[in-house]
Amino acid sequence: MTTDTSSYLRLRPIALILGLALTWPATVIAESAAAEDAAAEADAAAPTLQALDVDLGDPLDTVERQIDTREYEAALPWLEAHIESIEAGSHRFDDRLVRPLTLLGDALSGLGRYDEALDHYQRAVHLTRVNQGLTAPEQVAIVYREANAYKALGDWQQANGREEYAYHVLTRAHDPLDEALLPGIYHLAGWYQSINNVFAARSLYERAVGILDTHGKGSSIAAIPALQGVALSYRLERFPRFYAADLDASSSVMPTSTLSQPMSVNNFPAGEAALQKVIQIRQEQQPDNPVALAEAVLDLADWYTLFEKDRRAEPLYGHAWQILAAAPGVDAASYFANPLLLFYPAPSPPSLPPPEQRGEPITGFVEVAFAVTSDGLVRDLNTVASEPSGLMDFRVRKSLRLARYRPMLVDGVPVAKPAHTYRHEFPYFAELSQEAEDGAAEAVEQAAAAGDLQ
Repeated sequence: MTTDTSSYLRLRPIALILGLALTWPATVIAESAAAEDAAAEADAAAPTLQALDVDLGDPLDTVERQIDTREYEAALPWLEAHIESIEAGSHRFDDRLVRPLTLLGDALSGLGRYDEALDHYQRAVHLTRVNQGLTAPEQVAIVYREANAYKALGDWQQANGREEYAYHVLTRAHDPLDEALLPGIYHLAGWYQSINNVFAARSLYERAVGILDTHGKGSSIAAIPALQGVALSYRLERFPRFYAADLDASSSVMPTSTLSQPMSVNNFPAGEAALQKVIQIRQEQQPDNPVALAEAVLDLADWYTLFEKDRRAEPLYGHAWQILAAAPGVDAASYFANPLLLFYPAPSPPSLPPPEQRGEPITGFVEVAFAVTSDGLVRDLNTVASEPSGLMDFRVRKSLRLARYRPMLVDGVPVAKPAHTYRHEFPYFAELSQEAEDGAAEAVEQAAAAGDLQ
């Protein structure tokens, strides 16, 4: 009897499969059944849709709405059970875990549990990279959440690293001149400005201007955020939000990865030119929006006030007044009824007492009265009240002597305001007295002793 080789080859895989099924280890079958049981138990443990007041649709959408309305505690158990259910029914690298892990991090962040939130954000980023690629842009929104958690914890180095990593991902996902890069550019530039890294911020805003020019949008409404960012970077270079001596040295580190061209320093006319271009764009592109045009004019007038070019500032303030006075529904007199603070280098907070001598955190304040001249200068400083008395009075007055205001306007003309007040609030720790410190230590010892007796 001859054997049909082709039939044999066709039948052999089937026989192998049957053989494997018959000899499959009992432990593997038991593990599969256990996984199914675990998934069923997780589903049973999860809060029902009715318990979450979920309407029809994806339950994760409802949980996200809960988090948006700050119902963090209500969202936690369902998310935890949902994650367990996916893991039990599939595996720990299932792409469906990304969104619930992110939402769980959001809920924990809302509760101030940032370390726990970071664990879930980091896992969500890892799963996105595993399933969609190392430079998948879908991870960027989660990375921004990581950065925010680090900021809340005061870890600026880690926060900076995550902000820069998010931008790196976007540069790998898009061409260098792709307009899709603009949101990431603005996000990172805003972060750099917040930590006083104005040179890196300027480089990014100038890159945004270059991208828009390439697409023929350099004189369009879309260019205004980039132009305003360039001007703000020069303004902050000359007028930082804090005293230079108070700035964290780490915040001045310039990441070379963002700098693609020689950096312009102290080139303040470039900032002035950017604001002038914004006015031109508003005039040409938004003639039916007088408020936007007036605000652009005021930005340039404020620039001249800061740089003590009052002869240039005064006619611009008058022009802005006329625009707003003619705009329907705008009360120009109220708009300019009080001076507007333009520059105030925030004083450093009080020194912290040793940890063992810190009481409860308290908000202190210093209220100061002074005159604002028609040029926006501060004169005749006088402390009205402070709590605790004398703790921050000198520092606040020192900062206000350097402050500049947009002056009050009457019929479009800058005038002095003789009695203006400013209230500066600051956190501090009440320092425990020796008696209170001894009492606290004694209470701890008594509590420990009671625990030993139990």
